Amino acid sequence: MSVITMIAGAVSTASLIALIHYVWSAYFQPQAFVRRAHIQSGMSPLKWTYFGLAWLGLAIMIYGGTQSALFWMPDDWGWTDEDGDVQPLRSYFAVAAAMLLTFPALGFIYRAAADRWDAIERKRPGS
Repeated sequence: MSVITMIAGAVSTASLIALIHYVWSAYFQPQAFVRRAHIQSGMSPLKWTYFGLAWLGLAIMIYGGTQSALFWMPDDWGWTDEDGDVQPLRSYFAVAAAMLLTFPALGFIYRAAADRWDAIERKRPGS
């Protein structure tokens, strides 16, 4: 096992864990999640790393889902690179979908957490 493979495995595992924590905290702890997501006076490197890993985890999932959803596209749709390998168009569509849809999806999770927090505040007795 090469070092690059081990690093890629560690990063993908860390991004999956960060994404799971992101979604879990948005659902079960919406108040803390919304407060943590607000940028008051800049973001610490740890916060950048956390949000970057969560973004990467979601991008990987959207990429894989889009690539699977485009199963019907033949592999020969695409072009041949300088090495003679066929570069399927399906992969490029999957990358584009991952890049374009990840930020709106994370924003949707944030908005859902804010709405959930608002609903909890309205249900609280005495408010």
